[in-house]
Amino acid sequence: MAFVVAPLLGRSAPRQRLSPCARRPSVAALDRPVRMSAAAAAAAAHGEPLVLSSERAGALPWTESIAKDDFKLLFMPFVMHQLGEMRSKLEGVEDLPFEESLSYQQSEKRPARIESWQWKTKEFRKIRATYIDAGVNAQVFNSVWYPNTEYEHPLLGIDFLSFGKKKVLCVLDFQPLSQDEHYLKKYCEPVAPIKLKYEGLAGSMSARFYDEAQFFSKQLVFAKFDNAEPVMTQLFPAFQEYLTAYITMMKNATPDTSPESMARVAQLQKDYDQYSAERDPAVGLFSTYWGKEWAEKFTHEFLFSDAVPVAKEEKEDKKQSNSS
Repeated sequence: MAFVVAPLLGRSAPRQRLSPCARRPSVAALDRPVRMSAAAAAAAAHGEPLVLSSERAGALPWTESIAKDDFKLLFMPFVMHQLGEMRSKLEGVEDLPFEESLSYQQSEKRPARIESWQWKTKEFRKIRATYIDAGVNAQVFNSVWYPNTEYEHPLLGIDFLSFGKKKVLCVLDFQPLSQDEHYLKKYCEPVAPIKLKYEGLAGSMSARFYDEAQFFSKQLVFAKFDNAEPVMTQLFPAFQEYLTAYITMMKNATPDTSPESMARVAQLQKDYDQYSAERDPAVGLFSTYWGKEWAEKFTHEFLFSDAVPVAKEEKEDKKQSNSS
């Protein structure tokens, strides 16, 4: 899921200079060892620097905002819960190394930091997560879980954002690869009872950037709050239940290793990345703090690594075509 931020942003701040990427303390993030992936081993063999999420996540949780404004790290409990669920419920957790400059950046003129992590497991080819901390100005947690291609199951999309003290936006969904009625009934409808428990999370997403008929389900959790109180009283328990339901679904899933099925799922996941990268309004937020060049690189080489960059003119043509 992309960062659904643009409707909450005001005027952009001046572009900030990038600071050198800082390494995190080498502390084990998981209670059990995290194996190094084949890609990481190959990089190490060639003397290339490794960015291992299991090391850097060991510095979590952050205890105070980089902005020093006493504003809560609003979504850090969600990050820690997700890490805990990975540790206790998933098998074969491995680091997926990625470029160091994409793993952490810090703005020098306007206090802000962004850090990202990614892993693979027995059931998932990629689980990525990102946290943005700019104090009261911005708190963001974004994560997407990509099942292995032998599973046609939905992706898990998480997008929680806070801007100022009265602008909180929450998006959570089992993001379907198909809008086929049978598919949606099989994979998405089972979480309907969870959504019904939380009336404050049953809003409708704006069609300004995304079409709910593509890669979204009717079980989408969507909410806007004018204060942070519902984050822990409503959103956090809903997040816990959705995450438990999703992991349970995947652990009970029956893989289809036929070449035809795996190729189809791989293409659908690529379509998801392409769709999201072309519509992601968060590039403006990234550019505000870390510059346009880094924002584009982060979007296409980390967030949606299977997407192919398109020219600005082509993006505009597609937007006009979608709105007509």
